[in-house]
Amino acid sequence: MPKVTKIEVQKKNKERFNLYLDESFEMGIDMDTLVHFNLKKGDVLTAANMEDIQKYEHFRFGLHLAIQYLSYRKRTEQEVVQHLQKHEISESAIAEVIDYCNREGYIDHEDYAESLKNTMIRTTDKGPEIFRQKLIKAGIEKSLVENYTAKYEEEQPLEDVEILADKLLHQKKGPKKKRIDKVKQSLLQKGYSFEVINEAMQNLDFEPDSEEIDLLLQRELEKVFRKYERKYEGRQLEMKTIEALLRKGYEYDTIKDKIRESGIGDE
Repeated sequence: MPKVTKIEVQKKNKERFNLYLDESFEMGIDMDTLVHFNLKKGDVLTAANMEDIQKYEHFRFGLHLAIQYLSYRKRTEQEVVQHLQKHEISESAIAEVIDYCNREGYIDHEDYAESLKNTMIRTTDKGPEIFRQKLIKAGIEKSLVENYTAKYEEEQPLEDVEILADKLLHQKKGPKKKRIDKVKQSLLQKGYSFEVINEAMQNLDFEPDSEEIDLLLQRELEKVFRKYERKYEGRQLEMKTIEALLRKGYEYDTIKDKIRESGIGDE
């Protein structure tokens, strides 16, 4: 059976040691492994002893990777597991690492959800549904997802949603109905519910500048007319043009007035 003939501190890492058996280098171990097995020069190690040492050292390496990973920001159990799997840590060692991290409070899903909630409300324009999806993707339990999504909606100031809606409104062009639809769609994509969107939009002024709408309608009319005049003529051309502009959100009477003004309907 091999005997421990030397244990030396590694030159580049004073927390790790080189273990020699029968004058030959066997493996590197950390301080905790050394202490855990009370290794010292002259010890005789069986094959079972070496297997235990190697398994424990593998666990210690996985734990080191996990703690280092967790030091940058809060992580979920799923994220830590995936990180360790990328480094080819065994499933048994991963289970031990996760158990240790949970026991010592390094992984805390409630703290993770609370922190993410506060950060997103403070620094982003995203709504509760985006927050919910982030929690689900990170592997948070369903009960916590529902609980903290409800908290998110309660704590996010309606004033912030109103400011965002107003900002989006000024970015949209076109008739009133089209602008309302575009703002609602943008807010839905950012994760807000229909109820919150409708409440936030109650006091917004969607009435566009009449001159701006007139110019937009004129451009749209010319574009649509050129498209359909290749296939239609007369009354059918006029009706196809009107239908296309109605779909774009313009009012029927306004379209008719612009068509008469342009001379398209006089034929």
